[in-house]
Amino acid sequence: MNWFIPQTGSKRRKRPGARLSLEALESRLAPANVFVVPVSQPSDPTHLYTLADAELAAGMNGMVTIEPGASPDLAEPVTINQNGITIRGDPNVSASILPSYQLMVSTSNVTLTNLNLASVQFGNLPADSTVAFNTVSRCVIGQVIEYGFVLTLTQNTITGSAKFSTDYGRGAGQIITNNTFTSVAPVMLEVDYSTGATGTLISQNTFYGHASSQEAIDLFNCEANTVVANNVISLTGAESTGIRVQQTGNNFSNVRILNNQIDTHGVSGGFGIDIMVFRGDLNHSVALLQGNDFHNNAVGVGLFGNGRDINGLGTIDMGGGTLGSRGGNDFRGFTAPATIAAAAIVVSQSSFDVVWATQNLFTAGVVPANVVFMDQGRIVLINQLTNEEAFVQALYNDLLGRTGTLVELDQWAGVLAGHGQAAVVNGIRLSPEALGRVVDQLYIRFLGRQSDPGGRAGWIGFLQQGGTLEGLENAFLTAPEYISHINTDYVQSLYLNILGRTGSSSELATWNNNIQNLGGLSGVANAFTHSAENRLNTLRSYFQTLLHRTPPDSELIPLVNAPLDLLSLEGMVLSSPEFFANG
Repeated sequence: MNWFIPQTGSKRRKRPGARLSLEALESRLAPANVFVVPVSQPSDPTHLYTLADAELAAGMNGMVTIEPGASPDLAEPVTINQNGITIRGDPNVSASILPSYQLMVSTSNVTLTNLNLASVQFGNLPADSTVAFNTVSRCVIGQVIEYGFVLTLTQNTITGSAKFSTDYGRGAGQIITNNTFTSVAPVMLEVDYSTGATGTLISQNTFYGHASSQEAIDLFNCEANTVVANNVISLTGAESTGIRVQQTGNNFSNVRILNNQIDTHGVSGGFGIDIMVFRGDLNHSVALLQGNDFHNNAVGVGLFGNGRDINGLGTIDMGGGTLGSRGGNDFRGFTAPATIAAAAIVVSQSSFDVVWATQNLFTAGVVPANVVFMDQGRIVLINQLTNEEAFVQALYNDLLGRTGTLVELDQWAGVLAGHGQAAVVNGIRLSPEALGRVVDQLYIRFLGRQSDPGGRAGWIGFLQQGGTLEGLENAFLTAPEYISHINTDYVQSLYLNILGRTGSSSELATWNNNIQNLGGLSGVANAFTHSAENRLNTLRSYFQTLLHRTPPDSELIPLVNAPLDLLSLEGMVLSSPEFFANG
């Protein structure tokens, strides 16, 4: 780094008092690294007892670190006014053990990470133009309210709800990715743009709902480029809805819903996707549905107009329509007879509309028209996929996270006819595209970041050359970046990140006392990734995700003891007759 040293040609003397005042001003304005500490510790200009004081001391573009044992500010919520500031929890501890704050963010370019937040709000009113380009990551959050623009919400655990609300068509660029929502909130994620905002991306999130009459995602008057893709939704309460789309008055709704897995557990009244149009026409209400999995729902897709307006639903393309949907929606969990409360597709109160739904997946022997309910409207169901095409499409949905074209499906159908099911499975699951998704997920899971091109390519090559998933996980778990990234005891991190549970004190003691005997950290990581518990959990997940059922342990134990690595076990499940028929 080159330092600029000013040259002073003037010999004019400065008053000492003026120089001291200038230096004090420069010190106050310069970004600083400031800590919020427990009141039992000494206080100084960089170690303060309240977040409000620390935020002021850090200044624009500064950093505040919340230490364990610090006390939340008595005046809640704390207003964040410093543009560009980073507020983080101590990176060496879990966010859940830090003090819980309520924050009001009134500025832009703020980063919040590894914090325990009872609530966080961005801006005071819809379309608050002074609040933009903020980021929240790796936090435990009760409630999120966003009135500004371009909020990135990523890798958080949200135990209540998140609401994005703006106005005047200016809510562009919201990014909601890789979060876990787990709550009993009536609406877990609400995107409400009363006059149409654009550019929201909701992708790769997981929703676990535990209440009746619950919605995972509610899209209200969302305009063009609103994309909901590759989310996993599991709701256990009656009358629940995975994704609801609503369009009212003269407002706009233009959404793309792609490759989501939605499961309301077949409970009474459970809808995968529910589209409600109270005043629609071809320009105001537009929805493209493609590659979504509707196993284990009472109703896959419900389309409800008001029964009065011409083109009351607008343009709905579930395959083969004017919006370019490839279809690929999986309705293989539905059998006749269809009713308004139990059907693959329900079209109601829309006497003038035509809904396109071709190139989708239905169970062999089931006539699509027999699992569709219509009291008004018309639906086009011709040209559904063959059993062979449906099998390949299910592989694309599960392994590639996208919907294949008919050309792609038919090419693999030819391989199926000539070489069998396993050849198709292995050809797709070992492709760079499929393995790249595996690698990407490990970067997020273990390192908390997106993959870099070089690392991604290298690990794809490792798997293509015979490397195992367990071996790849070991490499991540022993990397310096992982070790510096975790905020707990190393062995406890393996319990959390591999087995999905907390290790007891006796379990931790046993492992920590034998680290050297097991060959160091690599040996311990290897023992976890190859453990019967990890294999059992992974296999159960394969059955739930790929076969849409939870198997008894008695069915899984023989597979746990089989001499196959985890990716090979996945290939075995995908090569089964059950997946061919109902994947």
